[in-house]
Order: sequence, then structure tokens, then C-alpha cells
Amino acid sequence: MSEQQPLIQYTTVSDSVYLWIKNAIIQGEFKPGEHIAQERLTKKLGVSRTPVRDAIKRLETEGLLITKPHCGAVVFQMSREHLTEIYEIRILMEQYCAARTCMKATDEDIKSIEAISLQMLNYSGTSKEFMQLDRQFHRSICTLSGCENTVEILEGLWNKCDSFKSIYYSLDGRVGDTLAEHTRIVQGIKSRDIEVTKKAISDHLKDVVMSIGEHVNLL
Repeated sequence: MSEQQPLIQYTTVSDSVYLWIKNAIIQGEFKPGEHIAQERLTKKLGVSRTPVRDAIKRLETEGLLITKPHCGAVVFQMSREHLTEIYEIRILMEQYCAARTCMKATDEDIKSIEAISLQMLNYSGTSKEFMQLDRQFHRSICTLSGCENTVEILEGLWNKCDSFKSIYYSLDGRVGDTLAEHTRIVQGIKSRDIEVTKKAISDHLKDVVMSIGEHVNLL
């Protein structure tokens, strides 16, 4: 009797296992709060323990899995209310910071923001590293406002957004959307147009909420 064939075709086993589990979470095959059993996955996917363990660690760093004592890895609770609340607060706070940045940033400051956007345009690494550049872009705009207390609060919100952003960048075309939206934000700041900048930020962040809501089963 021949051995069972793996359910996935891969070039790099760890990457393929990671993508399989991630897609299963996004598509609702693994329910929010469900325990991820490593042994069951090794049998289902026809792979060894190591790529499954590596994939789970990657998904934990992205926030899609959470480690609980005496339970192991469980699926992140993806709530529509939670998503909407976080992003509505982000919009208000980032608009506040960006308005001040429009007024006080030097031309060199603005070039530094634009440089991050260009770096993202030419980037070909992993989605996690792209997310880190996206965080750097937003942080730079807000830091240049001089609103230290607001930025400190935003750091916590940005952390809470990582799991949602991980899903967002798994959807077709969303990297391109982000690059185009960042360009509009930079153009608004360069022209010192507060209203244009605020609208660009709002449109950018609302796109995340809308896209995830359309493609993911949220509670």
C-alpha cells in the first residue's frame, strides 16, 4: 500500500504549511478560539512536526494564533466590532497627527516619509516585512507631528492591527492598493493640504476594514 500523498504541493515545506494554515484561518476552516493541534496537522498535511511548529510560530508573531497556558495555540478571535473599533480610532488619531505634520514638517522630513513609500514600492520580501515597512510609514508621519502621547497610544493600536493586516495582505491586489494610497497621503502632506491628507488616511484605513469584512467570516 502506497504512502498517503501530502495535501499540499510545495517548494519550501515550512512556507507551504504556513500558507495552508493561514488560508484555513482566513476562510473559516479553523474557527475563532479553536485549538490548533500540531499532531493532527502533521497527519493531515503529510509533513513532519518541524514545518508545522515553524508555521505556528510565524502565525503567532502575526497575531493570527495566540498561545494560551495549558492549551497551546488557538485561533485569534476575529470580531467585526473589534476590527471596526480599532480602525475608527486609528483614523481619528492618525488624522490628528497628520494635520500637524502638514503644518510643521520640513521638506527633508517629507522626503523621509516618501523614501519609505518608495522602499515599499520596490520591496520583494515577505508580507511580514512589508507590514513592518507599512508600520514605519505610518509611525513616521505621526512622529513628525510632535504628538508623543498620541504616538504612544497608537503603538498599542498598531500592534492590535497586525493580525488584521496579515489577513489584508493575503488578499489579491491589496499590496498595490496600499502603495497607491500611501502615494496619495504623501502628496497631501507635500502640498500641505490637511483635508486631502486626512481623507487619504481615512480612505486607506477604511479599505482594510471593508476588504476584510468582504472576504473573512467575522464574529
